[in-house]
Amino acid sequence: MATAPKTEQRVLNIHVYSDKGVTRKALRQCVDSLKRLAGPNYAVGLITDRTLMSQPWASTCALMVFPGGRDLDFCRGLNGAGNRAIIDYVRNGGAYLGFCAGGYYGSAQCWFEMEGPNMDVKGPRELAFYPGTCAGPAFKGFQYDSEAGAKAASLRIRKQAFANSHALPDVFKSYYNGGGVFVGAENMEVHGVEILADYADDIDVSTGNSQAAVVFCKVGKGRAILTGPHPEFSGTSLYPKTDIPGYDKLVEEVTADESARLDFLAACLGKLGLSLPSKEAWGDVPQPTNMLELFCSEDDIAPLLNRFTWKYAVATNGDAWFEPQPGQNVFHLEWTVDGSWSNDYDIPNYHDKPVYRINVGSKMTGMELESPERRFSYDIFSASLQEFRRLELDSKVTTWKEALGTHGRCPTLRWGDYLMCGETVTSTNTILSGNPGFVANLESGFTFTATRQVAGRGRGDNTWVSPPGCLIMSTVINLEAGTRLPYFMNHVAAIAIVEAIKGYDHTYDVYQKLDVKIKWPNDVYVRDPSKPDEPAYVKVCGILGQCSYNQRASKLQIVLGIGINTNNAQPTTSLDALLKWTASLLGGDKTPPPPFKIERLVARILTCLEILCDHFVREGFSEELEELYYKHWLHTNQIVTLEDEDGVKARVVGITRDEGQLVVEEVIEDGIELNSWKATGTMFQLHTDHNGFDYWRGLIKKKV
Repeated sequence: MATAPKTEQRVLNIHVYSDKGVTRKALRQCVDSLKRLAGPNYAVGLITDRTLMSQPWASTCALMVFPGGRDLDFCRGLNGAGNRAIIDYVRNGGAYLGFCAGGYYGSAQCWFEMEGPNMDVKGPRELAFYPGTCAGPAFKGFQYDSEAGAKAASLRIRKQAFANSHALPDVFKSYYNGGGVFVGAENMEVHGVEILADYADDIDVSTGNSQAAVVFCKVGKGRAILTGPHPEFSGTSLYPKTDIPGYDKLVEEVTADESARLDFLAACLGKLGLSLPSKEAWGDVPQPTNMLELFCSEDDIAPLLNRFTWKYAVATNGDAWFEPQPGQNVFHLEWTVDGSWSNDYDIPNYHDKPVYRINVGSKMTGMELESPERRFSYDIFSASLQEFRRLELDSKVTTWKEALGTHGRCPTLRWGDYLMCGETVTSTNTILSGNPGFVANLESGFTFTATRQVAGRGRGDNTWVSPPGCLIMSTVINLEAGTRLPYFMNHVAAIAIVEAIKGYDHTYDVYQKLDVKIKWPNDVYVRDPSKPDEPAYVKVCGILGQCSYNQRASKLQIVLGIGINTNNAQPTTSLDALLKWTASLLGGDKTPPPPFKIERLVARILTCLEILCDHFVREGFSEELEELYYKHWLHTNQIVTLEDEDGVKARVVGITRDEGQLVVEEVIEDGIELNSWKATGTMFQLHTDHNGFDYWRGLIKKKV
């Protein structure tokens, strides 16, 4: 019996614990440093105790990180089930990094302020990655919720513990505030413990022959690094405090050793098994912009503005403020004759709610107004959109839509007429969803794209890595109430994406031969070019549809988010890599096709998506649409294990045509041919629990 090709799930997530006990300052410093060093290769996101205990996060986790704070609160939230999940993850090959309180928490015993009855903490800890005691503070003077006890601690690196140790300094200054020392670490080598750095200054805790500040621990098949100081803190982001004697000097000393700090922290991440980009890529974490540009034709500006004459819109001097309900984003539409930004701008006080300036303007294709900072070219997008519309409307040209049969008519194509662009944003989906009243006034096909996301969203609490070179877009889709489309939105979008990639440029036949597949329920995978000798597939695209009900208009509204690794080789692979590999296989004397242009691919996706949505609204999940879906999907005859059914093996049959649930049939070994299965006749329907991590684990099942 044939089986589906191998799919690989890369460990791409760095999970930073962010629940009770973690201080905001420690969390921010931790996330910023991790994004700076590992950002292009890993998704750095937050995880709570609820997520940690209820979702299968371990399968895609490269590193679990506990920042500074109060480890007793960690115990209250995670003792028992939460800690067991972390221990199982690490012992099975995972990695743990604990800073300060996270270092205490990862030790077998925590001793803190034993001579101070008001702060006395002593007791065992369940993780016990370091099999001894972490005692502290290493230096006297610590005060909760204060910088009074902070200092620039000198750390002496044990360079023999690291590969490429020549790149590391002998000693550097690290921010310190209340962290511990690992007692007896010099005698723990037999238990898999290795000292990575010592306090170079005399400490105030008796520990034996060493002053271990940072330790590495081998834990089953995994590993852990625990620290007393804060090598994740950047001196450049510490604020002066004139009321604390010596604090200015602390900031100066830590800032002076910024390069050494990054080198040491990167070496620690490498020792934990992470693959980091080159040092040249360790740039500052990009900050999201609040300035967005909305392009449309001159004729479409007035209809757009007319839609925003509702009760939350206040027109003042040619501008319109869209005041949301409490806690929602604020959007400010402004427009000038020449499309430039207004300098006469006074932002109102909206009590810390995010405020986004949207410059509405029109451009004709061919006008070169792009600035060096704006990576997305509206000119290329607009020209490509018109080209693809003409192609689909030309009855003399055969395109992918002919697979829809006699129902494959081409509607009046309008999606993409309104295009909003941003340079660096948090998340296109999050920004749009942050003001339901604003989004409710947008027509279908309104699209928001960005060059980079710093908080890209996946399903559940998952994150999506969105470095430069990644296609990032969110499109608004309005539907009549009662339509069945929301159940199939991921499926329809996946078909559109695959067809857009294969139909990117009809002048090169190589695009049609790209090995691109749909992975149920909301991913697109491609043949892994890095493994040419085995049929392995890896994720290149994620899809996230957020559905809401617009009560004022009595319509369903979907914000459909799409992220595609287009030009960026990390963190998995890219369409460019697949294109180059495929072209090399085809050989010949043909000129190789140029790399993908994100603007052109966005335009192609929008034309395909509009045609498919029009078809589905009229015909439902028709036989033609079902056939098109199966033509591209990965799972035909794939054998999966139903864990909640005592490990029953099942063969993937297809999806249901009412809600898109996965259908599998129980199989058993036939006892004759090796790796051959025969059906028992027992069928199951499977759908996800929205965990967003591993779709073959945690599936909800029912017999049918």
